[in-house]
Amino acid sequence: MDIRQRLLAAFELEHKDHLTAIRAALRDVEATGAPPDLVEIHRRAHSLKGAARAVDLPEVESLSHRLEAAFIAVQRGEAVLDAATMSVVRRALDAIEDVVAWSAQGGAEIELAGVTTDLERIAGERVAIAAPPPPPRRAAREPERASAPAPERHERAQDRAGDHRAGDHDSPTLVRIAAQGLERLSDTASALLPEIEAQAGLGEELRLMRQEWRALERSWRHLRVQLSQAAVLAGDQGDARGPGPAAAFEQRFRSLGGALDRAHRSHDRLLWSMRRWGGGFQEDMRRLRMLPAENQLGGLGRMIRDISRSEGKEVEVDIRGLEVEADRAVLQRLKDPILHIARNAISHGIESPAERMALGKRPAARVLIAASVEGARLRLRIEDDGRGLNRAAIARRAVERDLLPPEEAADAPLERLVEFLFHPGFSTATRTTELAGRGMGLAIARSEVERLQGNLTIAERPGGGTAVTIEVPLSLLSQRLVFVAVQDQTLALPSADVFRLRRTLSDTLFAGVGTPMIRLEEEDVPVTSLAALLGLEAPVLPSAAKRLSLLVVRSADRRLALAVDRFVTTREAVVTAAEETGLDPARYLGTVLLDDGGPCLVLNVPGLMPPPGSALPAAARPVEEAAPVRAHILVVDDSITTRTLEKSILEAHGYRVTLCVDGREALDRLSGGMEVGLIISDVEMPRMDGFALLQAVKADKRLAETPVILVTSRASDEDRERGLRLGADAYIVKTRFDQNELLAGIRRLL
Repeated sequence: MDIRQRLLAAFELEHKDHLTAIRAALRDVEATGAPPDLVEIHRRAHSLKGAARAVDLPEVESLSHRLEAAFIAVQRGEAVLDAATMSVVRRALDAIEDVVAWSAQGGAEIELAGVTTDLERIAGERVAIAAPPPPPRRAAREPERASAPAPERHERAQDRAGDHRAGDHDSPTLVRIAAQGLERLSDTASALLPEIEAQAGLGEELRLMRQEWRALERSWRHLRVQLSQAAVLAGDQGDARGPGPAAAFEQRFRSLGGALDRAHRSHDRLLWSMRRWGGGFQEDMRRLRMLPAENQLGGLGRMIRDISRSEGKEVEVDIRGLEVEADRAVLQRLKDPILHIARNAISHGIESPAERMALGKRPAARVLIAASVEGARLRLRIEDDGRGLNRAAIARRAVERDLLPPEEAADAPLERLVEFLFHPGFSTATRTTELAGRGMGLAIARSEVERLQGNLTIAERPGGGTAVTIEVPLSLLSQRLVFVAVQDQTLALPSADVFRLRRTLSDTLFAGVGTPMIRLEEEDVPVTSLAALLGLEAPVLPSAAKRLSLLVVRSADRRLALAVDRFVTTREAVVTAAEETGLDPARYLGTVLLDDGGPCLVLNVPGLMPPPGSALPAAARPVEEAAPVRAHILVVDDSITTRTLEKSILEAHGYRVTLCVDGREALDRLSGGMEVGLIISDVEMPRMDGFALLQAVKADKRLAETPVILVTSRASDEDRERGLRLGADAYIVKTRFDQNELLAGIRRLL
């Protein structure tokens, strides 16, 4: 790294410190009306000018000089620090930030004439005399940089930033790799982890084999004594342990035991090594992908200010916490949702300067973007101090779109109204502009956040305005999950959403307002069963002395204790996103593979939490209460993954499910008298395919009225027509599998 690159890297940090201090001083003036510390502001501008001269940035030097002269004019009473002056100062600060970014990353030429003229007008004629001569255009001064493609300039800037972070001395050699290569390496690391954990199952099998061998050894010792006694009684003076079949058998038996012991020890040693190196590889990949949020989100301030000015509004952007680190891919995909939210705030929430002043607010609105890390999740909070959510307009628009009955519009809770904002095409704007009116921004933002296995919520900001919270995993490589048993299935929840695991006696619960409660850390937490929350059959009301397994989950500032059958385990796992498996992302983050190769549903805790103020489902049912009748569905598929996934989805929606591996097994069970309300079958299966099963069902008078849904990868029109011709009641193609379509079809047929 040459000396100028080092100076530029240092200047990138120094100029941000000066700009932040000046912007904070302007905010204080608007908030309190107290006179600013003009001496400190002047010092900041002067230091900025000197630093810019040292790194040969004449545009920044010229702007800083004019900024300094403007503050001197205010100090002397020759200019007034009013709203118009502060607007010019903010534009100058933005211009300085743009020029510095341009010098590091390239891009379009920065237009400075307008802001320069405005600064000169504030400072008077002294600037024209004292200012350095106009700098030459950068394109003329550095033609080789101007002609270079922008991506290469950006990569050079990233390399310089990386060198600076590494330190000036003994800095590691940096290499540039293709993003696709890094993604493939990440996929390999993600796939390796569950394979290593699967080896633990093999170790358990070896342990059980050793136990069985020891049991056989004890049996052999007894048998050997009996053989010896029998030989003595028969007058045989030979020893059963001497040469002969018994001795040869014992020798081979003990040799097998020794080999089994060695295999078990070797497996344990290799598993320990694989976990150590595999875990290290996974962690190294995670660190390699982790970047400070500043790397991807640092330019949001300029973008938001540009958007606001295009709307004739003044916005001061305060971005905090950009030193936190997250996965590069996560940060990249969060930029668009944040911009959609900011555009929505500027268009709908933030008033014009004149409106704000009439309301007693400072003319420049404030947008706060705060990043923080909570456990294994990245949390972003985007706040504005505008007019807030227009409940009446939202309710009126919801009634117009038949989303809300007119009689409920006046009393609809805020949580219900907010959900309408995420409907595609829903907008309260009276006209369509480049920024608003189409009703797609928030829908797109939430959809992208859900693809990241996160959640997005909107609430009113204390003191006025709106607050949007985004929570996503720090990394997409893997997540730490808590596995629990609920009735006859295993479910998983992200450990970041789990506040506590607790075992307690059922008599520690006390009656709240319509729901059981438990006291945790000076807070009364409502209790329900996870089975009831998922729409499954509620468990029987436990006796006072029964121990409960409670999973205390949290979403934002709310907590809920969920009763489960038992805690299974906690481990790292790679989550396959909900959109890839046709799951509803509002209820599920996706699936993970269990040790037996079957899928396990990963629950989306914020999506499961009932809206504030709504009633929770009954945590349990009394012993004397009859269990509700649940429709019985037969699922037929030769893929363990598919049939287990379908079983989990159906049971989560209250159905009773039986699984069969092919049409022959299904027909045998049906012929044996099993009663089902509906059949869901694959087509391509061994022994008897789905078409043959369908034909046999429709030919049986007892079964002919049973609805049959074919779910298959065969998407041709000929196959579809054949299935419907044979009597299928619905035909769903797996490549376009949508669980909502399947559930809607089931509800229609049952």
